[in-house]
Amino acid sequence: MLGSEVQQVQEALYTLRSINVVNKEDWERAAKLVDLDSSVQLNILWIVCCYEGVRVTQIAEWTFWHPSSIVIHIKKLMDKGLVTIGKSDFDGRVVNVYPTDAGRQVIETSRSSTTSIFRLSQAMEQLRQRYSEGVVTIFFECLTFLAESLHGTEKVRWIKESESRLAMDTELVHPNKQTAQR
Repeated sequence: MLGSEVQQVQEALYTLRSINVVNKEDWERAAKLVDLDSSVQLNILWIVCCYEGVRVTQIAEWTFWHPSSIVIHIKKLMDKGLVTIGKSDFDGRVVNVYPTDAGRQVIETSRSSTTSIFRLSQAMEQLRQRYSEGVVTIFFECLTFLAESLHGTEKVRWIKESESRLAMDTELVHPNKQTAQR
């Protein structure tokens, strides 16, 4: 029995690694499409647009990158005019990050090209067509379960919240705009 468990873990690891390789390539292409230097900058900008005034330490916790790396990328995003920073009124050591209008536009452009750039999106549509919406729902429940088991519920809670927060923000900025992305 132990041999089959080891084999399952190895298969899962290699499967996740193969998905991760494609995902990284797609994030890099998505970043280049909106004139960013790296996928890290795009990922940070997504978070900043979803959680205006987010702390640098919170970004680091959610992305699993070191805070000093986050600061370097935030400085580059500031140089491009995509984010601004502000010190907390309560604790001057705390830095909060805010998107600019240009940063929001970059994310809106990125959102509109998600389906065409991210191969995972296309694979999910094929999964939906081959099986059903129910299978896709179970797939996401399984992914969420694994992430929460590995990192804890609070550490990955933001993932589910982020798209709905971004969608609400888009509706507030463009109240008459019909969003075809949803």
